[in-house]
Parts: sequence; structure tokens; C-alpha cells
Amino acid sequence: MTNASRTRTGDQLRDDLLAAATDLLSQRLAVTPPSLRETARACGVSATAVYRHFPSQQALLIAVATQSLTALTTAIEDAGAGASTDDRATSLRTTASAYVTWAVANPGAYQLLFEGRDLLEDPVTIESGIDRLQSRLDALLVGLPAGDRDERLQADLLWISLHGLVVTRIRKTRQQWQRSVVEDAAALVDTFIA
Repeated sequence: MTNASRTRTGDQLRDDLLAAATDLLSQRLAVTPPSLRETARACGVSATAVYRHFPSQQALLIAVATQSLTALTTAIEDAGAGASTDDRATSLRTTASAYVTWAVANPGAYQLLFEGRDLLEDPVTIESGIDRLQSRLDALLVGLPAGDRDERLQADLLWISLHGLVVTRIRKTRQQWQRSVVEDAAALVDTFIA
């Protein structure tokens, strides 16, 4: 306990604590990945067993992020495998649907990829993979009716909107949604191409 905290009492200390907590919350909240010990415990092995495969928590996080990005990319590719490439609007809806479906089904992995990349010492591989996903949206928007709007801006705004949809669904677990996340994603796409 510091001298300053000993001299503050009652309402002043409460106000200072409230101000300090508010200031801390004004900073970016971090995604908290599992520790190596938690991972070992969940797997039913000793903490030292983890080190035989992953020399550090960073190595484990990079492996998880890489595997998660591959799973997301595969889900999008698999969803689009049967779709006609001639119908860009349908392909865009299919891509958006696969993206939000995977994200809501894998909230922790999604948060690591899109909200926790600062946890990775070298996120270049993950960032380039996410850039490829965004380029896919860009390519699907090219030539679709967008009025006089810039296609690149449309792609960025659609990406942001889909991310917002996912984060809202992940965070508001008690919300009774009127539509499925896929229906909402399709509605967002239709808004952008109308």
C-alpha cells in the first residue's frame, strides 16, 4: 500500500479507483490465450510433455493460428466448390455464409485470428492469409451492381460488416436472434450489391 492510497479514504478513493479502472478499460482489451499448463491439463498430460512438441506458448499459438486459418479457408473453399463462378452474387453470399458460419462455430480461434494477432510475435503468415480472404471478397464484388460506389471501398465495408456481425454473435450469447447468422450475412451482401 502506498502513502497516497493510505491518505485517500471513502469517496475520494472510490472515485480514484473508478477513474483508474475506466482508464485501463480505455485501452485495447487483449485476447487471453490458454497457457501451456492449461493446455497440458486439458489434454491430460504433464506440463513438461507440451515442451516436447511446442518449445513455447508462442510456438503453440502460431500453430493454432495457422491451423485455424487453414480451417477457415477450407470452409470457404468447400462451400464455394459447388457454386457457379458465373454468378458472382451467389458466390459472394456463399463466401460470406461460410465465413460467418465458421467464425461463430469457432469463436476462440476467430478471436485469435482477427482480434489477437498482436499476441503472435510474427503474424505475417496469418496476416497474408487473411489478406487473401479479403482479396477473395474484392474479386467477387468486381462487376456487381454497386451504383457509383468504389468496389474496393465496398469490399472493405463488407469485410468490416461481416466482422461486426460475427463479433456481435460471439459476444451476445443470450440474445434471441430473429434470423440465423447466415441469413444476416446474406442480407449484408445484398445491401452491398443492391
